[in-house]
Amino acid sequence: MDVPITVHPRSYRRLLAYLEAGGTLDGPANRTGGEADPTFRPGAWLRKQAKARAEGKLTDQQTALLDALTRHAETVTG
Repeated sequence: MDVPITVHPRSYRRLLAYLEAGGTLDGPANRTGGEADPTFRPGAWLRKQAKARAEGKLTDQQTALLDALTRHAETVTG
């Protein structure tokens, strides 16, 4: 990723781990985070972040991380 990651919320780490374990961002909204993190709901988390972004509730760092994760996800999933 091209954004330096220092300290960020646990959910960002969970999403990155999910993607690196082969998880995808397409498919059912209720998909789980996989065997390593079955309670994580990446689709719901991303929708919540997109809504917070649209409402101006994310910091510049959170917005940059969300953009970087989205680009990373697109790279991983093709």
